Amino acid sequence: MSWLLSYWKPALIVLFCFLAVWWFSHQRYTAGYSKANLEWALKWQERDADDATALAKRQAEARAEEQRRQGEIDAIEKKAEGQIAQAAADADHARAVSDGLHDEAAKLAARLAASERAHRAATASESTTGTTGSELLAELFRRADQRAGELAAIADQARIRGLTCEAAYGALTSAKVVEK
Repeated sequence: MSWLLSYWKPALIVLFCFLAVWWFSHQRYTAGYSKANLEWALKWQERDADDATALAKRQAEARAEEQRRQGEIDAIEKKAEGQIAQAAADADHARAVSDGLHDEAAKLAARLAASERAHRAATASESTTGTTGSELLAELFRRADQRAGELAAIADQARIRGLTCEAAYGALTSAKVVEK
């Protein structure tokens, strides 16, 4: 212990020198470490910003494509609605013409029936039935024409809906559909 009391000043100086060297070397190490961390943090932030920008760009492009496709589908639907309305108008017109033909056929059948009845009245041997052949033929014609009109309307709507579906699919897949 006497040695420590006699050399305490140089021992303290050596201790301070040792602590100073350790302190400065530690500061340089942590300074380099901090600098490296800061550089990497900046790189990661830049990468994250680039990723966010790319994501926003992809989302904007996807929204634009979705809006384009929806616009095409809306236009296709509007066109189909117009075609269906035109087909319905054509069917109504055909029905009106058909009704006129049915009226004419009924008048002709009534004249023929009256003629047949008069002929039957002249010959008492034949039995009288309530309906003549011409009336049955006129009724058969009316029913067949009415059913044909119904089937034509169904076929027209099915065709228009099928073409609309093809056009909508083509718009979604960006393929051009040839109109028939």
